[in-house]
Amino acid sequence: MRRALLVLLLLAACERRRGGPAVSEAPFARRLLTLARGLEAGPTAEPAAAARDLERLAAAARAALARRGPASAVEVLNRVVFEDEGFRREVDDTDLAYVLLPSVLRAQRGSCVGLGTLYLALGELLHVPMRGVVVPGHFFVRAWEGDRWRSVELLRRGAEESPEWYRVRWPVPSTTASVYDRPLTDDEVAGVVEYDVGNELRRRGRVAEARRAFERAVTHFPALPEAQASLGAVLQLTGSLDAALAAYRTAGRVEPGLPGLDENLRLLGEELGARR
Repeated sequence: MRRALLVLLLLAACERRRGGPAVSEAPFARRLLTLARGLEAGPTAEPAAAARDLERLAAAARAALARRGPASAVEVLNRVVFEDEGFRREVDDTDLAYVLLPSVLRAQRGSCVGLGTLYLALGELLHVPMRGVVVPGHFFVRAWEGDRWRSVELLRRGAEESPEWYRVRWPVPSTTASVYDRPLTDDEVAGVVEYDVGNELRRRGRVAEARRAFERAVTHFPALPEAQASLGAVLQLTGSLDAALAAYRTAGRVEPGLPGLDENLRLLGEELGARR
């Protein structure tokens, strides 16, 4: 069977501590810490240990916010994360250690998705409003600052970048649904993480596991065309041709110009024709 062209555009409860909520009282932070549980792909950490790491970091940020003076909350958070704690970006290695929040906390290093989910979890613990945003091939965060949403570009140590900066680097197509460059729901952020997990598992040749990750991704974020197309590709690779066609068609309804989709459909059409 021909190999399909896969679209790859990318992407515990703890006791209460003084000074702020525990992870057990922050449902989205807890969810981000436990997304890795049960994955056949490593790396994972004990949820309680990861929660302690996150709470320690939040406590350091909370103390810095208390004495911040004129600095904004995002500026303080950037200083704590990237200067005081030494977190670094990872733009070359696609290993899940830099995607999944427990290992990002442990290694103090993350991809755009890994660092983005770190900021979303910290924002919840610190009561700093933040939302995830996806554009084709990239994930970043927006934070409410004063009377506006400002970008927080984690690959540039939390710098604020203009809408034009993003448009040049990650052009947004005219999708039939509002998918890109908008605030994501918590479910949709989880879908972006699962999409990255699926991509890495597929790269490793673990196609059955990748399929399960992409299925979770489209459950959480059904309008993400890259996830639908990637699910279609692994379904095609495993011989589920009718299901692959349905996933490709869903991707095409959201974004008709999705790169690689027409070629995938052509190859699938040949396989369906040969089967008949």
